Amino acid sequence: MLIKSFNERQVRVGHKRRTLLHYLRDESWSSLANLTGVAALSAPAMFKTLCQMERDGFLLRHKVPELRMNLWGITPKGLLFAWDENEPMENRPYFEPGKLSIVTIHHYLDIQRARLAAEHVGWSKWVPGNRLPKDIKKRPDAVATNPSGQRVAIEIERSIKTVKRYEAILSTYLQMIKQGDYAMVHYVCPDTAFAPRLSRLFQLIQAVPVVGERVPLTDKHRAKFPVYALENWPPVVGGMGISVG
Repeated sequence: MLIKSFNERQVRVGHKRRTLLHYLRDESWSSLANLTGVAALSAPAMFKTLCQMERDGFLLRHKVPELRMNLWGITPKGLLFAWDENEPMENRPYFEPGKLSIVTIHHYLDIQRARLAAEHVGWSKWVPGNRLPKDIKKRPDAVATNPSGQRVAIEIERSIKTVKRYEAILSTYLQMIKQGDYAMVHYVCPDTAFAPRLSRLFQLIQAVPVVGERVPLTDKHRAKFPVYALENWPPVVGGMGISVG
């Protein structure tokens, strides 16, 4: 009985490791808090697992003293084991702490939080923006398919842009929506104070530039750009509607 229990524990440990490696082959690196959500473990159990995977050469730990946090990223060895034997391997970047920018770490972690929330309620085919083709007109922070089968672009908005810049961005996205790239673009803000203000700013945009002309923006157009607070995203039913709470 004890041997069986040991074997069962080893199977569970192996499953958790594969889950983490599958996730990090997409995301390259993450935080303890986010990885705890990925593997559905308590923080102490997750920390122990990460330390063991670091010891075994699958992960690299990087301390960010300015933010008082550790990041955990996948190593070349980790990538080698991140693909199951029946899966075709892909060339993915491993974690290189020297390429990190302090100012974008929280933004990237928020994108991951959005992914966890979306996949929890049935969204699928999540692709981080850095894995999208470089030659597309506008690369969102991520693209995913909602439970209704709609391909949605996701923008995590932590800082405000000028109205002129938003006009140009909305124009590009509307053209991409028209050609069938996306059904809509969800703007997701980190807190409930930011979201309603961004929604009100979008209401100020009366027209967008298209081929040298100013094209009026209607409510039908604005409906393609719902604004959410991260804690209230994603919408559970249908993927439609605006939420600024």
